[in-house]
Amino acid sequence: MSAAAAPNSCAVCGSPAPNRCKRCKSIWYCSRDHQVSDWKAHKARCKSIAADVAQAESHTLHKREFDRIRIKYGLDKDEKASEIAELLADAGANEGVSAPAFAERFGMTTTEAVVFLEWIKVGVKFKEQVADNAKKAGFSG
Repeated sequence: MSAAAAPNSCAVCGSPAPNRCKRCKSIWYCSRDHQVSDWKAHKARCKSIAADVAQAESHTLHKREFDRIRIKYGLDKDEKASEIAELLADAGANEGVSAPAFAERFGMTTTEAVVFLEWIKVGVKFKEQVADNAKKAGFSG
């Protein structure tokens, strides 16, 4: 497979390409024949790219819903944010906070509480990964 010379150039021959891979949407072809001939080489990368795109889209939707909930219930205000931080810290030392209890405490639906708490978990996991990577690189003391 040759590298495409410019965006929307066929991955096989470099000609202008009106068609792109329907799965990953990252590679272009001038014809169905070129797409078929390139499939063996593109297949593994395609699946990986498609999975990454799906995960990114899922994260985007989840973050958007988290922000909607945060704003709707004023959870971004200092007082509420401190209350949530304290609740999560106390719960973390025990069994964690349940979505129904969180929902009742902040006046939201259980579904909204699940979305909010799951996004908090995503943030905590990210922070832990960054801290771990920094430690491995010798940046933490």
